Amino acid sequence: MKWIALLSMMLLMPRYLRASVVVLNGLTHNHSIPTASTKVQGTIKVKNDGGKDSRILVYRQDLVSECDQQAAYPEVGSHSRSLGLGLKTNIDERVIATSEEYDVRYTIEADPNRQPGTYWEVIMVEVADPVREESHRGIQINSKVRYAIQVIVDIGPAEGPPLSYEKVTYEKVAAEQSVLKVVLKNNGAYGARTNVILEVYDSNGNKLKTTQPNTRMLYPGSCSTFEIPVTDVPKGKYDCVIIADTKKDLFGSNISLQVE
Repeated sequence: MKWIALLSMMLLMPRYLRASVVVLNGLTHNHSIPTASTKVQGTIKVKNDGGKDSRILVYRQDLVSECDQQAAYPEVGSHSRSLGLGLKTNIDERVIATSEEYDVRYTIEADPNRQPGTYWEVIMVEVADPVREESHRGIQINSKVRYAIQVIVDIGPAEGPPLSYEKVTYEKVAAEQSVLKVVLKNNGAYGARTNVILEVYDSNGNKLKTTQPNTRMLYPGSCSTFEIPVTDVPKGKYDCVIIADTKKDLFGSNISLQVE
């Protein structure tokens, strides 16, 4: 009965006891500049939709995605295409009043030593106050919100990068649910937002299914794992084509798929 009472109190908690900071203009900011000597400026628009003032923390980290591994956020300057200390923000922390909109401004200093290609880093916007606090068996649990805003800079005319299929695996995740995991690697100097689809054919060459595009960012020298749900396909063996579309080039791979 104690847990039921506690749950009811949480559900009926008035809105003014919560803080809710949101990012209004997206989690990916792209910039294209002709040369490395060009300075970049940008804005991250945040708003406090909650019922009380809330403090945000703003800091920078790298984003690294190794093949067949989860994305990691090491310290800035961890790889050769990091924006490094050249990415600066106008604040490190600030209290956002309820219903207030605020612009977190950032600049990227010109670096003539940078070669043409894609460079990137992540600006973290973290709500310092917990969104929810609860205690379970003597352990205090805090739930916080943290946004990772990718800042991407293309120097020079962006070129379609060569991609390679590093790994393709079929996994059954539930009784009626399966997924095809496709690991793609970017072997070029420029990043590319890539769509991946799966075409399924029967033994007579008739197309049975085309999946919806699965879209992810592929950074130079990095990998991304595209998870493609395989549903509404009866058990059996099929010929399939995986197509990766960078909007500049198409990369295909033929596979045999055994649906169980």
